[in-house]
Amino acid sequence: MAFEVYIALGDSMTIDDYPASDAERLGLNCRKDIGAAALLYKNDPQLFPDLEGKDLASVHPKIKFANLAYDDATTEDMLSEEKMKALHQYSTAHCLVTLTIGGNDMLKIFKAIPANNVKALTSATQEVHTRYLQLLKLIKATVPASTILLTTIYDPTDGTGILPTTTMGTGTLPVTFIEQFNSFVESCAKRQRATLADVYSHFRGHGAECGRKDNFWYCPLQPIEPSYRGASEIRRVWFNTLQTEKFI
Repeated sequence: MAFEVYIALGDSMTIDDYPASDAERLGLNCRKDIGAAALLYKNDPQLFPDLEGKDLASVHPKIKFANLAYDDATTEDMLSEEKMKALHQYSTAHCLVTLTIGGNDMLKIFKAIPANNVKALTSATQEVHTRYLQLLKLIKATVPASTILLTTIYDPTDGTGILPTTTMGTGTLPVTFIEQFNSFVESCAKRQRATLADVYSHFRGHGAECGRKDNFWYCPLQPIEPSYRGASEIRRVWFNTLQTEKFI
């Protein structure tokens, strides 16, 4: 299946900023665009020689790339006309779309609502579900000739609910709501004829509980963001999913 355009939509799971900063911190000699989407489009052979050829540019040499993801994105602001405007230019193209969204929505909920207020957490999470489905339907209507990969959100706490206080404040996060959100994403993939890319399961054990620095897939200074290695692992999930589903 030949894609004409690869469109990356969503939040910081997709963008270059944090992986590039992580690589710079380590003194690695590589290009700046090494976020998950950029690596799916074109691998960096200096960083990841084992993944040479596992990118869209190798499979579809004429494919174009539009990275429309941005930091701090939420379902609410992605639904705005301004944010979706750039998508309209691809309305007639045969597109591959990756979507990473929901993590910032859940973080905002966790910051605003105490972990013991299950009723309020449930209500707020349901609102995120509603907006997510609205967004998915809007993407499908805007680029109807598209294959859409819906990406589950990772859990940097590895199920413990505990992140550094510099990131989220004190206490234990109610991470069961992350699992609920990911289950909803999976149901959307089934019901809306999209494809699930399960980053959540792939990343489990590579966060707070990994025990080894070389096996940690998040930025040490900002442990809710993917490191350069984490970005490549998101890319790996996407590429493997496309292969498994025979899209490439």
